[in-house]
Amino acid sequence: MVWFVIGAYFFFKEESKDQRLFIPLGLAGAIAWSISELILKPLVARLRPSSALDAATVVGGFPLGYSFPSTHAALAFALAVVLAYKEPKWKKGLFLLAFAISLSRVYLGHHYPIDVIVGGLIGWGIGTLVIRWYIQYRQQKKDGKPMKHHAFRTKRRKHTSKKR
Repeated sequence: MVWFVIGAYFFFKEESKDQRLFIPLGLAGAIAWSISELILKPLVARLRPSSALDAATVVGGFPLGYSFPSTHAALAFALAVVLAYKEPKWKKGLFLLAFAISLSRVYLGHHYPIDVIVGGLIGWGIGTLVIRWYIQYRQQKKDGKPMKHHAFRTKRRKHTSKKR
């Protein structure tokens, strides 16, 4: 939730500039959550440390669901990448916040360290892909060209065969 509050702050702070901040922010959040919660957690089905170790007390109660990967870490890093693109001078603080959120998940006993590392990497990758798409989308909209469906393909070399 903290990321959308920060996003709202940036949105209202820059009324005269591009106000489409919530498009990549919402998209990165939705993709990170979906991949973590709907695909990877059920696929891996790893018990949380509190369940696996039969912990007596966990701060904040016992979390539900599986442990791997950390959805909090995935969301934190995906949204930090998007917000850092929009506000580069806040980059260090945003990534420090994402790291602190991820670290808190281990500290509270809700995740193993590898859960937050993989979640953070997934989030960083998703945030990077969303920003790459967003940059291309804005450029093509600015040029008045329709968006191509293969936005992330790299240029292919033409191979010519020489007859000997």
